[in-house]
Amino acid sequence: MTISREDVFSSDEFAERRAKTRALMAARGVDTIVLHSPSNIYYLCGHHTLNIWDYQCLILPLESDPFMVLWQFEQGRFEASATDCAPVYFGNTDDPIAATANAMRDRGCLKGIIGMEAQRIFLPKARHDALADAFGTSVVDISGLVEDVRSVKSAAEIAVMRQAASGTDAAMRAALDVIAEGVTDREITQAFAGVLIGASTQGFTIFPMIAVGERSGTPHHAQNGAVVKSGDTVFLECSPAINWYHSPLMRTAVLGAPRDPFAEEVASVGSEALEAMVATMRPGALASDVAKVGTKVVDRIRERILFHDFYGYSVGIGFPPTWIEEGEMQIVATNDRPLQPGMTFHFPMTLRKKGVFGVGQSRTVVVTESGAEVLTQLPLGFDRL
Repeated sequence: MTISREDVFSSDEFAERRAKTRALMAARGVDTIVLHSPSNIYYLCGHHTLNIWDYQCLILPLESDPFMVLWQFEQGRFEASATDCAPVYFGNTDDPIAATANAMRDRGCLKGIIGMEAQRIFLPKARHDALADAFGTSVVDISGLVEDVRSVKSAAEIAVMRQAASGTDAAMRAALDVIAEGVTDREITQAFAGVLIGASTQGFTIFPMIAVGERSGTPHHAQNGAVVKSGDTVFLECSPAINWYHSPLMRTAVLGAPRDPFAEEVASVGSEALEAMVATMRPGALASDVAKVGTKVVDRIRERILFHDFYGYSVGIGFPPTWIEEGEMQIVATNDRPLQPGMTFHFPMTLRKKGVFGVGQSRTVVVTESGAEVLTQLPLGFDRL
C-alpha cells in the first residue's frame, strides 16, 4: 500500500545539507558517519517519528548514498517522511547492532574511519561500544559535526521557524489573557496548550512551563495547581514544534505591584541585557563577545540572583526532551566562534531570587547579513496585569 508523503523540504535542500556535512567529514578524515540523534537524522534525510526510543540510525558515507537501519514496525513513518534515503529494516527479534554492522558491510562501509556520536542519550555507552566492536575498524567521536552544519539555517528552515514564532506569540498572548487572581497554573497551561495545538504543533518537545509566585524563583518548575495572588510574578515559557522546528519565548507577568520591589530592577536588567546582546549580533561578531555584553549588564545584580550564565543557545530542530541544539555554537563567554548569517539562537534571560521570585524574558533571533532579526515579537519587560 502506498503511503502518502509528508514532505517539508525539497530533495535539493537535503542534497545541500548532505554536501555540507560531507565537506566536514572530509576535512576530519572520516569516511562514514553513523547517526543516532533524531534531530540529525531528520536534518539529513527527513525521517521523523514519535518513537525516538527504539533503535534507529542513519548511515552517511562520504561518497555513496545514505541509508537508515530501523525497526520494521516503522516502515510507514519512513515511507512518509524520508527523502533520497534507502531503508534497511530489522525484525522484531533481530539484534539491531548486528543489523547495522551487516547493512554497512553489505554496502562496503566497514572500512576506513567511522564516526559516531559519543555519550548521547540516544546512543548509550554500552550500545556505542557494542557497535564499535561490531564494526571492527577505527571509530572516532563526531559529536557536534552535524550540529555545526545545522547551526546555519537555510531560508526554508527560517521560514518554518517564523511560523513557529507566530504560534509562540499567539500562545503567550492567550496565557497572559487568562492570568488573574485566583487562576491556577493549570488553567494558564490549558490556555497555552490549546493555542499551541491550534498552531499545528506536532508535539511538546518541552511541555509549556508555568511557575507562579515563589515557584517562579525555582528553575524548571512544572505546574502543580498553584493559585495566582496579587503581587505574584508568573513565569511562562513555550514553543510549538512546527515540523519539529522551534522559536521559544519566555515572559513574566506580574499581578499588580511585585511583592518584592527588587523584581522591578531584575526585570529592567534582563531587558537591557537582551537588547544589548541583540544589538551586538552581526556576521563576524564572536559568540563570546555577545555573551560578554550580556554579562556586563547582569553583573550589576549578579551577587543577588540565581543565574545560569548561559546567554544563548542554538535552536531550530528539537525532539523531546529538549529544543536546545547540541554542539559548540552557543552564546557563552568561552566560545570564540564567529556568528554567521542564518544562525538562530534563543536567549533565555532567567534571573531569579531563589525561592522568592523569578523574571524570565527571552528572544529567538536569527543572524542576518546586516545584524540580527528578532523572530518572536512580544515586547520585553514585565507584562503588568
